[in-house]
Amino acid sequence: MEEKVNLTSIDSIIAERVFEIDKIAKFDINKPQKNYFYETDKTVGAIWCLEPGQSVYTHSHSNVDDIWVCIEGEGTYFPDLEHEIPIRKGMVILAKPNQIHGMLNTGNERFMFVGFAAGSLPMDITRY
Repeated sequence: MEEKVNLTSIDSIIAERVFEIDKIAKFDINKPQKNYFYETDKTVGAIWCLEPGQSVYTHSHSNVDDIWVCIEGEGTYFPDLEHEIPIRKGMVILAKPNQIHGMLNTGNERFMFVGFAAGSLPMDITRY
């Protein structure tokens, strides 16, 4: 005997676990945007939206890994205070605890990446 799927439970699963980037992403010509889409006691997810020339300042966290998945555009990744790495759509970047990281949209188009922080939340931030 085949069980019927409970649409209410499917709807709640979708609402809690399926995210649409186009509905989350928001850009602002005046400042970069960090658009959170989920948070638990161990992880947080956000969509970063940078217009040309905007940046995420160099910083570090002592208590989380920070993973950035580039999904649109191109820019420069700062893995420390001395080096620059060109990045583009399709690249994934990892910053372990206490590793400096930052980003600059160096392209002529919008730049977007999904950020995941995993570890002991809330995360701390040291700005450089």
